[in-house]
Amino acid sequence: MSRLRVGLLSNPTAALGTAHRVGRQVGHLLRLAGISVVDISGPSARVARARAEEVRDTLTALVVVGGDGTVSLGAEIVAGTPVRLGIVPAGSGNDFARALGLPLNDPEESTRALLHALSRPVVAIDAIEITAAAGGNAPPHRSIALGNVNLGFDALVNARANTSRRGPTFRYTTAVLRELPAFHPLPYWIEVDGGQRQDLDATLVTLSNSGFFGGGMNIAPQARLDDGSLELITLEKVGRAELLRFFPRVFRGTHTTVDGFTIRPVREVTVGLRHGRAVRSYADGEARSLLPLTARILPGAVRLLADLSAPSDDADSASEGAP
Repeated sequence: MSRLRVGLLSNPTAALGTAHRVGRQVGHLLRLAGISVVDISGPSARVARARAEEVRDTLTALVVVGGDGTVSLGAEIVAGTPVRLGIVPAGSGNDFARALGLPLNDPEESTRALLHALSRPVVAIDAIEITAAAGGNAPPHRSIALGNVNLGFDALVNARANTSRRGPTFRYTTAVLRELPAFHPLPYWIEVDGGQRQDLDATLVTLSNSGFFGGGMNIAPQARLDDGSLELITLEKVGRAELLRFFPRVFRGTHTTVDGFTIRPVREVTVGLRHGRAVRSYADGEARSLLPLTARILPGAVRLLADLSAPSDDADSASEGAP
């Protein structure tokens, strides 16, 4: 029997319950390969996290089965430890899996990839630490993300899309169309890498580590997971009509030449609003804290059970049906 011990964490609700079934299949295949598997799944993220933390020191790897939110949970559990993070995409968007070129909707191929990676040298990738000041005497709230932190129109769309039961592409497109009529650029203040505070009126403010969001949109084509920096993405001076035309261009990869669209590498960013509505940030598809917040890169914080590769062709297929 192999000395390798793998924790298995499946999201029972991801993809309408599909992830739970996929998790059982992956666990069975790993055991057939001689891997010791401990199932730490739970009815909630809180329970699963507690179970994982109890056995973390005994694990070689933690394999998460679900979407981007489940991957983010796994990253929080293993960040800064020797435990490697394995990913079996079984969610709605699977954007982080796309960035890694992992097989989608194929549990057997996913398991083969995990077994192959177990025999390969460790690959370390960066993570995003998100810190928001808490009220009163409470300490600042800290969380970890791997793919993106959304802070503008993209966050509002994410919130609306999470309530939809459509497919990931149509879910995001429908949310854009419903959020757009009442939207106006937001009045941000922003501090980059310890520099002076600047005012910014923008439609999109996104921090990207993986490049992908919204069910297959490659918003930052040059983003890398192991370069020690984040991509700060902003979109300014764009009205509602132009914004409606912008998102289809992201699917096609022609958006980087749009006037007002900028990408620059950063290590730490603090973002808040000067006035107006409260905006909740989203990271890896899940709700996080209200603005203001600080996000900074954590180089090499997560050991990955995968090979870094070019995005898979599945990312191209995700654009089918895009407007």
